Amino acid sequence: MIIQDGARRDENALTWAAAHAQLMRTGLEVHRPQDDFRARLVVVGFRGRGALAMPAPARCDTVVVRGTTAAVDSRHRHVTALVSGGPGDGRVLRHAADYARLRGAKLRVLHAVAPSPARHGADTDHGHVLARATAALGGFAHRAVLVHAQPHEAITRCTDTDLIIVGAGNAHECGTVTRAALHHAPCPVLVVRQPVLETFDGRFAVPERHRALGARPIVTSTA
Repeated sequence: MIIQDGARRDENALTWAAAHAQLMRTGLEVHRPQDDFRARLVVVGFRGRGALAMPAPARCDTVVVRGTTAAVDSRHRHVTALVSGGPGDGRVLRHAADYARLRGAKLRVLHAVAPSPARHGADTDHGHVLARATAALGGFAHRAVLVHAQPHEAITRCTDTDLIIVGAGNAHECGTVTRAALHHAPCPVLVVRQPVLETFDGRFAVPERHRALGARPIVTSTA
């Protein structure tokens, strides 16, 4: 895993990354935005050009660490997966279940629908999105929630969540819901994309500037 922050220090990103590395029993590594690197996960701080520029072109999943101290420290014990009914929902849900299991957290599956005066029958249609999500989770305990609100409004209300998990959109730009999460989430955001790497050496990294904060490599795992 890699943290990458090309603008300024972000102790929250370092805190989140170090805690996650310990849970995963993996190590820490430092890279600058211009470095050539390979990883399955990139972690960036919310401040700086990397915070919103990274998720669209990134070659792997990306966590943007933002939000309250309680969320960064995973005190709420809730993980929220945002689903849209699109082809990326399955991967989002798998990641959400994995993170909830790893952190001993409860899982919420959220589908936000923009309010419309012509809503007759819409609840049934959008309910199918959540029904498919429930089926995809294969019995994993969760709470499915349909919210009539703009995506950014629904995301802002997730004040009891430690991590929001959302799909990346297409290969060239973040989708509307992803951008809303990156701009409005009260907690860290995991942007999930289709992996392009088949191998991973298990290393976890922090930004070069964090070395001054005393960050040291944790034991590297290749498992």
